[in-house]
Amino acid sequence: MKKNAVYLALTLAAAAGLMAGCGSSAEETTAAAQTEAAAETTAAASETEAETEAEAEETEASGEKPFEGQSLTISTFSFNAELLQKNVYDPFMEQTGCELIVEGGKNAERVTKIKESPDAYDVVIIGDSFITDLINEGLIAEIDSSKLTNLDALYDCAKAPFGEQYGPAYTFNRLGIVYDSAFCPIELTSWADLWSPELEGSIAIPDITATSGPLFYYATANAFGLTPGTDDDAIFEKLAELKPNVVRTYTSANDTITMLNQGEISAAVLLDYSYTSAKQASEDYVWVDPAEGSYSGFNAINILKDCENMELAEAFVDFYISYEVQLAEALDGVDSPVRKDVELTEEQAQNFTYGEETINSLLFPDWTVINDSMADWVNRWNELFSVQ
Repeated sequence: MKKNAVYLALTLAAAAGLMAGCGSSAEETTAAAQTEAAAETTAAASETEAETEAEAEETEASGEKPFEGQSLTISTFSFNAELLQKNVYDPFMEQTGCELIVEGGKNAERVTKIKESPDAYDVVIIGDSFITDLINEGLIAEIDSSKLTNLDALYDCAKAPFGEQYGPAYTFNRLGIVYDSAFCPIELTSWADLWSPELEGSIAIPDITATSGPLFYYATANAFGLTPGTDDDAIFEKLAELKPNVVRTYTSANDTITMLNQGEISAAVLLDYSYTSAKQASEDYVWVDPAEGSYSGFNAINILKDCENMELAEAFVDFYISYEVQLAEALDGVDSPVRKDVELTEEQAQNFTYGEETINSLLFPDWTVINDSMADWVNRWNELFSVQ
C-alpha cells in the first residue's frame, strides 16, 4: 500500500510539471489539489496498513489454532510415556489445538492391530523391520516431503531410510554388549568374544523377533565373515555353538537388565538406550562397541494410509523431528538425535548414537533380506532355542 501511495504522488507531481505552460493561478490551484490528493492517498494507505497489522495482532491474541477440533490416533512404544507427553504430545496439542490419542504396546502386537484395523490409526512410530512389514502390506501412506520443513536438518541416512516417499527416522540406536566387569570372567571387546567357553551359562541375547534380534543376527554373521540370506545355514551353526553360553533369549530389555542386576547373567547384548537405564544400577557395567562394528537400526515415524487428517499428520511428523523436540528428548535421555544441529556435551551424549563420526561408522542391515527371510529365521530360531 505504501508503494502505491508513493507512485500516485509521483505521478501527480509529474502531471503538474506538464501543465507549466498554463497561467500561474491555474498552476497554484492544480498544484494545491494534487498535493491534497496525494496526502489523502498516503493517509489512506497508512490507515489500511495499520488495520492489517491490527487484524493480525487480533488473530494472534484470539488463540486460534490451525487444527482445532481435529485428532490423530498414534501407535507408539509404551516406554518413556511421561517424557514423551511432556516433550512431544502436550506442546503439539497446545500449538495446533488438536487431540492426540496415544496407544502404546510391543512392536509385534501393534503391527498385528494395525493390520487388523488399519483405519483405527493415523500415525505409527515403530522400529525398522516392523515399518518395512507395514510398507510391504501397503498400509503406509506416501508423504509429501516438501511439507517437512525440518527434514534438511537431519543426517542423510535418517531422511528417508525406507524410501523417499516414506517418513523419516527420528532416532538412531546401535547394538552393543554390556557386561558386569565385577563378575564377568573375561574382558569383552568383540562379538566373537561372546562365544568364549568362559561365558558358559552367563549371557542373554535378543530373540530374533525382538527389535534388536535382526541386528544381532547380522552381527553374528559379520563376526564370522558370513552373509545373511546367503549363508543362513552357517550362521545358525554359529548360533548353535553359542547356545551353551545363553541363559535367555529375551523380548524385553527391561527384564534382561533385571537379570544383570540380580547376577543371573554377567553379559547381555543390548541397544544403547537400554544401557542408559542399566548403568544407573552399577558403575561396574561396561558398554562395548564391538571391534567388528556396531549394527544400527532406526525408529521411524510414518502416516497410515487411511489417515483422514493428512495435513495434521504431516505437521506432527515435522514437529517430531524439530530442533526443540530432538533436543528435549536427548537431554531427558530418551532418544539419540538425528538432527545435525543438536549439540550435546560429552556427558549428555554418553551412550547415545551421537555425532558425525559415530554415525558415519554405523553398519546397517538389509531390511529387504530380513523381511524376505524372517519367517524362515523365526522357525529355525525357535527350533534351536526353544529348550533353554
